Amino acid sequence: MGRVIVVGSINQDVTVQVDRLPERGETLTGRSVTHRLGGKGANQAAAAAHGGAETLFVGAVGGDASGAALREELASHGVDVSHLADADTTTGTAFITVSADGENTIVLEVGANGLVGGDALDAVEGLGAGDVLVLQGEVPPAANAAAVAAAKAAGARVVLNLAPVYDVADEVLADVDVLVVNETEAGLTAGAPAPAGPQEALDLAATLIGRGPAAVLITLGKQGSVWTDGDESGAVPAIDLGPVVDTTGAGDASVGVLAAALAAGYPLGEAVGAGMRAGSTAVLGAGAASSYRAIEPLEPAPAR
Repeated sequence: MGRVIVVGSINQDVTVQVDRLPERGETLTGRSVTHRLGGKGANQAAAAAHGGAETLFVGAVGGDASGAALREELASHGVDVSHLADADTTTGTAFITVSADGENTIVLEVGANGLVGGDALDAVEGLGAGDVLVLQGEVPPAANAAAVAAAKAAGARVVLNLAPVYDVADEVLADVDVLVVNETEAGLTAGAPAPAGPQEALDLAATLIGRGPAAVLITLGKQGSVWTDGDESGAVPAIDLGPVVDTTGAGDASVGVLAAALAAGYPLGEAVGAGMRAGSTAVLGAGAASSYRAIEPLEPAPAR
């Protein structure tokens, strides 16, 4: 079984619970406030570890109390944090508002995440075939481009979750094994309207394949997800495991367990299904990484 190596963001999530999301210019009274581990990179690393993969996280925190606490919390999820740097700045912070029906809004201050550089993978030993590198859009694009090049040179696979969306060169996408986007991100990346359903999403995924990635996964929230590698395609329905408590980090749970499944030897379609189940599990609890402890480790992939 290969490793999952995540280069990405780690944040202090400051979450306020409200009855409903505020309108523009409106002030609401919150019911409670919590401080938890967050950041798409850290979330995906935690999910991969709970999915059963040996997981390393590469990123940066500030030299403040939040940074020290987040390092300890991420390690508590079973993630190797020996490549998590301390930077002379503040730790990234996400300000999150969660409504009673589980929907959320997020404002992000990148902090130390903006200092992750192109040499991020240099100290990771033994990177090679079987390993899966996971990237997102919350660190500098140049760092992602360098990490993609290093991973491909070593024979590792690359999962790029293009969230938030940024302008990524086609030559970088050509070295991506799985491009993961939601419906809005898919439209922005393709320069087209967001798909309204699975069939439109499959059509758009085929368009995105034309930009170079070996496979594309588009998540559609309650409508599940679709994927294609240009030869084979599939649709995975959403899984209803119970009442939604908080959607924060559900997509990151899906990406992390997708990567864990690929590292364990599962084919793409089955890995997508495993990721969807993890995302559906995550919405049953409050917070992002804090809700991942309910994710069940994957069984070893059957011999093929």
